Amino acid sequence: MKQVFDDREFRPFRAAIFDLDGTLVHSEHAWEAAKISVLAHHGRRPSQALLDAHVGRGLNGFLDEAFEETLLPDKRAAIAHEIGAIADDLLPRMREPIAGAADCLQSLHLSGLRIAICSSSPRRHIKGALDMLNIGNLVDTIVSAAELPKGKPDPLPYQETLRALTLDATDVCAFEDSLPGAQSAVSAGICVFAVGPGCTEPKFSFCHRQSESFAALSSLVPATL
Repeated sequence: MKQVFDDREFRPFRAAIFDLDGTLVHSEHAWEAAKISVLAHHGRRPSQALLDAHVGRGLNGFLDEAFEETLLPDKRAAIAHEIGAIADDLLPRMREPIAGAADCLQSLHLSGLRIAICSSSPRRHIKGALDMLNIGNLVDTIVSAAELPKGKPDPLPYQETLRALTLDATDVCAFEDSLPGAQSAVSAGICVFAVGPGCTEPKFSFCHRQSESFAALSSLVPATL
């Protein structure tokens, strides 16, 4: 396939790290449905503002805010498991590929960059999405923030990804669609390409590049033949 981006843009990097939900696949609507369904069983109705505020983040902070208290770890884990179980059913039916995302990943792989995934989703959901996109064989490293004590926007998920890659922050770039994800990567010292609806807004101005889509991003960096 033709490379999507000019090698010169990515020549300083040895690896590219991709977020999953909202970056490679549309899946937040499935997670939102799962959260609303489970919380209804517990007598809670999260506001849209709360749901939007936790896009790209793990479940712990969301659940504490939804219940308006710091939940005991066992209770929080049990409710998170319920949400994950509903998502197991919804995601295969509702997740959709984001236009141009897999092509971008494949192009960078062809350019010689190692590929990693750093996501807030459980590992099984990450692998399911990669299988759907038929790019699992291109991915060198997967880090699930669901397995870590802190998630995005904390830098820990990206720090763990760097550790797994055995690379320095200056050796990699990251693709993110959410503010917490971009903050996590930048806090880890990583160059961030913010890609997705709303990513050209001033709040993402700390990122290396801002684009509303992968197609628009590729137009900023001339394609090679």
